[in-house]
Amino acid sequence: MGYKKVCLDCRKAFNRPADLEKAHTSICPQCEKPMTELYHLFQPPKQTDIKKWNVVKFLVENGFRYYHIRENESIDKRTGKIAEYQNYAKYPESMKDAKEFVELYKEQTITE
Repeated sequence: MGYKKVCLDCRKAFNRPADLEKAHTSICPQCEKPMTELYHLFQPPKQTDIKKWNVVKFLVENGFRYYHIRENESIDKRTGKIAEYQNYAKYPESMKDAKEFVELYKEQTITE
């Protein structure tokens, strides 16, 4: 699977193949700032859709990089531990939903 390099300032995304042997920083060809690496699930909004890009930026700033987020966990009654997950959560498209999403799934964030 590949990933996307995203410039949150210019609102641009580029597909890149996964290169697990080396990590490198990509620079935006337009503004020359470092780009953010997001997982292949990210579907960039139109460059002119500033509200949706603000949601993307908010989610990234809160540790969500468009990887799978599990919802509807079932608890094993015998052990009290999570036995399985039923579905993956859908990433929000509005700021109101994004704030609820961050609060609901904050334990699944990835910190760098």
